[in-house]
Amino acid sequence: MTGTSKEEVVPSFGLRNRSFSKQIGRQGSTMRPEAFLLRSLALFAPIGLATLPLCAEQLSIPSPHALCAEADAIITGERVGASSVKVRQWLRARPDLETRSSLIEIPELEKNQRVVVERGTKSKGSRTRHLKSQQLLCFLVKNRDRWQVMNQGEAGSLGMVWIEAGRCYQYEQIENHDGAETPGYSLVVSKFCKTEEELLTQVRRGLKDRRKWESALAIENPEEQAIVLCSYLLRRTSPEGAYETYRKRVRALLPKLGEHAVAELMILLRRAKAGDRLDEAILILKDLGPLARPATGDIVRLLEESGRVDSGIAIEALARIGDTTVAHRILPFLQDTLHVRAVVAGAMASFGYQDSIPLIEKALPNAETVKAADAHHIYAMLQALHELGAEKTPRFTRDYLQVPAMRHLHDLLEPFLDGRDME
Repeated sequence: MTGTSKEEVVPSFGLRNRSFSKQIGRQGSTMRPEAFLLRSLALFAPIGLATLPLCAEQLSIPSPHALCAEADAIITGERVGASSVKVRQWLRARPDLETRSSLIEIPELEKNQRVVVERGTKSKGSRTRHLKSQQLLCFLVKNRDRWQVMNQGEAGSLGMVWIEAGRCYQYEQIENHDGAETPGYSLVVSKFCKTEEELLTQVRRGLKDRRKWESALAIENPEEQAIVLCSYLLRRTSPEGAYETYRKRVRALLPKLGEHAVAELMILLRRAKAGDRLDEAILILKDLGPLARPATGDIVRLLEESGRVDSGIAIEALARIGDTTVAHRILPFLQDTLHVRAVVAGAMASFGYQDSIPLIEKALPNAETVKAADAHHIYAMLQALHELGAEKTPRFTRDYLQVPAMRHLHDLLEPFLDGRDME
């Protein structure tokens, strides 16, 4: 198969950032220093309280389709030595690879343990067996002058698939409970492709989709490129179909196309059908900030149609765009979940919308009902009240500091204790 040029590596972004300092970059130059500091602290509070433990439990495992997007080369073959592989086929090779050797060295190949974990029922538990086959498929990167398996770890690699009797086995990263920094690896039946035929089909599809993506990146006309990139945001229009390998990268690229991206995203929102996932499109509009102001009406319309978009994401986008005329249409969401109420409060603070103060105060939960998971949302609401200059903020803060679930935030809440308190 003819090789293609290596694509630009684009960072991916998660769909949700629940902090309320999204406007730091936009407001930092005009915000008073103490408010800027408080907003900065809010960025880290949600991460420390909620996001990090979750990430530790859910380690990412790339699919063969995703690995095709990054690999310099992909081979099938047989291990014939500690680190030697007899190549049966180069499924992908770098353009600068003048000769495709039939025997290559892959340093650290011997590190990959070959004990298969076969998960049984709850009553029988799991059992292990040693993999006998030396047949493999490797996703490789060129490191200086040497080939290396992608994502090579201490005892396994996410870029390697072992094949025995037509079945595929991949390494999964597992959470360590012994305090070790490096994640462990477990060799199991692949959850992406159980058979060799399924694996090769997915690799062929992955390479085909990679060529389409690279063609999209090569488009010079910004309007045309915006059209193609936006097509990746909906499953029914995406060149990669149900896969999301490149959909996750679009968010890093479309903001660079400015008003062309805004125009196409507005068309996407207006032509959306039932079942379309629109949150990623709205996240990109949020990244575009004030430049996305023409799309404000479309976002509000979808926000007010139940179930069309994630309320928190849409309101965060409106806050980042900064069109204060929509404030009164966001306020009803102060009756939504605590997370959404906190997002609304942050939006009102960014708008400087004083009339929202009594409504935010009313939306605060009863101190007696607060749980640990509520802490960073309440902190964000108190922060918003503090920035809006609400006179009752110190009293609310003192009440919440009496709640065990909030006491660990004392250092962050302490600045809110200063100020006038009419009651």
